[in-house]
Amino acid sequence: MSYDLFFTLPADIAQDDIEAHFRQRRHYRVDGGATYENPDTGVYFSFAVDQGEASVEQCTGPQRRIAFNLNYFRPHIFGLEAEPEVSAFVERFNPVIEDPQVQGMANGPYSTEAFLRGWNCGNEVAYRSIIESHGKSNTFLSLPAAAIEGAWQWNRAVPKMQAAHGESLFVPKIMMLNVGGHAKSSVVWGDGIPTLLPEVDIVFVYRDELAPKPLFGQRTKDHCLVTQSELDDVLEPLSEKGYPLPVRTPTYVEAPAVVSKFVRKLPKYTGPLERVTMDRVLSRELLDKSR
Repeated sequence: MSYDLFFTLPADIAQDDIEAHFRQRRHYRVDGGATYENPDTGVYFSFAVDQGEASVEQCTGPQRRIAFNLNYFRPHIFGLEAEPEVSAFVERFNPVIEDPQVQGMANGPYSTEAFLRGWNCGNEVAYRSIIESHGKSNTFLSLPAAAIEGAWQWNRAVPKMQAAHGESLFVPKIMMLNVGGHAKSSVVWGDGIPTLLPEVDIVFVYRDELAPKPLFGQRTKDHCLVTQSELDDVLEPLSEKGYPLPVRTPTYVEAPAVVSKFVRKLPKYTGPLERVTMDRVLSRELLDKSR
């Protein structure tokens, strides 16, 4: 199930011009069509040359038809990230639009509001359909929509934040974990190094130099999971500082004794744990509504 738009362009718009448009934009792989994949956010969708016949009545003469495709049963941020890319394509080529979605824009004109309305409506139908077909008791990973959007906004900003701080501070991406059957937002904090820690469900503490050393044998790398409340005694509190999420900003260059001691004494985590892609973490409100 997917959200589909069809764009009809005059045949005198060269394929090379269409491909050049996508090549000058980030995260596209261009090969006839254009596939968008953002490694920072996990969002993906595609534009492809459509082999079907244009059905829009006002199109006459030779046509070039481009099909946009965005999978349903995804968190709502897929639509939020796709819309500016669709908008840029429409602005560049001024195509005739064919939108078959319920509550969509029909034959245009294009608008951000209409795109998101059609996407959200179709996505909700897909949630309901898939849940019904799999059974309401089926376990799907989910987080509140605000938490998903906050992580998305953070990850989109990571390259700029890291560039601003240089090598003095590590800015981690937020990753999604399946911890015992529950989705958790998380970031990696390695060996207590200076790290800009955003407000997430759990912090994945990676230990190398600070891993426990047995009386006999070599130190073994491991990891621990800690909650925000456990960090309150050793790090600066979460605060609003103009980032997409509240953060804990380190005040040290090298981990002080209190931080090193805290990390060393953490219990090793040995429970079930799986890193999952963003497309597997559904919007909880929409999931609950569909059930």
